Amino acid sequence: MRSRIMIAAAAVMVMAVAATGCVRVEMPRGSFTESNDSVTLQGATKVNARFDMGAGKLDIASADTDLMEARFGYSRSGWEPEVAYDVNGSTGELSVRSPRKIDFDFGSEYRYEWTIGLSPDVPMDLVVDMGAGQATLDLVGLDIRDLRVDVGAGDTTIDLSGDWKNDLNGDINTGAGALKLRVPENIGVRIVGYKDGVGEYRADGFMQDGDALVNSAYEKATVRFDLVLRRGVGDVEIEMVP
Repeated sequence: MRSRIMIAAAAVMVMAVAATGCVRVEMPRGSFTESNDSVTLQGATKVNARFDMGAGKLDIASADTDLMEARFGYSRSGWEPEVAYDVNGSTGELSVRSPRKIDFDFGSEYRYEWTIGLSPDVPMDLVVDMGAGQATLDLVGLDIRDLRVDVGAGDTTIDLSGDWKNDLNGDINTGAGALKLRVPENIGVRIVGYKDGVGEYRADGFMQDGDALVNSAYEKATVRFDLVLRRGVGDVEIEMVP
């Protein structure tokens, strides 16, 4: 979703993060409606999942479900997300997106929240594209093979800790806001793009290898994360966990 719904808001947040190193997009309280949706595999053995949110609060985590269980909260009835799923051969194509003509008015009180549970038993390529807000991607236990995250403005937490049995390729981009990334210390991790952007960059336990950062497990690891991580303005913290 390259044409950002929240371009003006992101510009304001760039200035804010330059001063503070942190961006939080607060969603004021108002009238609130909740709805639920679920999607089953329908014979697919691999899934391409995409989540496009204009602005709000997004939580993704592992759940006891065939493919996806979702809870949506929104202040206006026209904001209910659009959920689509098709199976082509053995591959499922899952899409959840904000309505195309949604109109966020930052002068009004509103809330927009998605809580997404995904099956840990399905190999998955995951794309998250978010204009502005707070994204918490707790991917522990999921079988993600390819990860693409693009957040225009706001704070982002991505947890890749846990036991991984397959390699992961990732491309993570944040425009303005703090980014926290957790990775397991026993898996080889290589990160490029760390020189981009403005703000503090903490990666304790990593060493420089040319234009990349690598952990001590990378050279001999049987499972590896190869990540591109780019930010515009904001602090980055990469934490290795047991």
